[in-house]
Amino acid sequence: MKLDTKELKSISILYVEDDDLVREQTFNLFDKLFKNVFVAIDGQDGLEKFNLHKDDIDIIVTDINMPILNGFEMIKEIYNTIKTIPIIVTTAHTDSKNLINAIDLNVDKYVSKPIQIRDLTVALVELVVKYRRSKNIESLARDLAVKSNKDDKTTKILKTELEIQTGKVKYYETIIDNFLFTFKTDKMGKIEDVSTKFLHFFSYSKDEIIEKNISELRCDTCEDESFQKLMLKAIHTKKTITSTQTFMTNENTKVNFDVTMTPTYDNTGLVCGYTFYLDLVLT
Repeated sequence: MKLDTKELKSISILYVEDDDLVREQTFNLFDKLFKNVFVAIDGQDGLEKFNLHKDDIDIIVTDINMPILNGFEMIKEIYNTIKTIPIIVTTAHTDSKNLINAIDLNVDKYVSKPIQIRDLTVALVELVVKYRRSKNIESLARDLAVKSNKDDKTTKILKTELEIQTGKVKYYETIIDNFLFTFKTDKMGKIEDVSTKFLHFFSYSKDEIIEKNISELRCDTCEDESFQKLMLKAIHTKKTITSTQTFMTNENTKVNFDVTMTPTYDNTGLVCGYTFYLDLVLT
């Protein structure tokens, strides 16, 4: 399945990178894919470009280690203005300090360099869709509530718009299902749902993997931090946890993934499950 070119061309990005070669190469690719690419050469320049174009920017992709203002300092300043805009950080340094800073700032995604443009594009579209979905559906819901006492024609138009937005959400959920390695577990680590991309890569049928414990997917001979420890860490910190894990496919092949684990909560505020996003580590 291919990404919708029209949708890609509706997205505007703020791209912040101080390395001239990386910036030029990535911009040349982004410029062909997206509607607008606002480019900045450091964090201070990125902050200025954001303030100038914030009404048009859908997502920010930024490096971390930059002069004047680094990526994290820039993000803090931006979050003082708007806390909902999605942000992806890129870096060649995957040390724990950077990961912790990204988690503490609630950054949406952490991507290691060299950047894989296709994977980054899919993740970027996913985040923009979620961002737009929350804005559009909330706006439409408010309009429906305010205008519910007005004529039926207006209400029908708004309901139709809401149905269109819901249809778009389903369409992008299908894209995500086919392009991302992702699965969900209950609070004990039992797998409840899994993407088509994951099933194909790991050579499982859905019936074979649903209700398996996530620990059964790990490589028993590897010394990765256990999922149980990561789950406890997520519960303790109430934040997204990132780690590198070695998995075993159904054909007993070892594969390394960067794993992002996000806890989900019930209406009492207790953890009721986890969502896992996997990025293939290319060797």
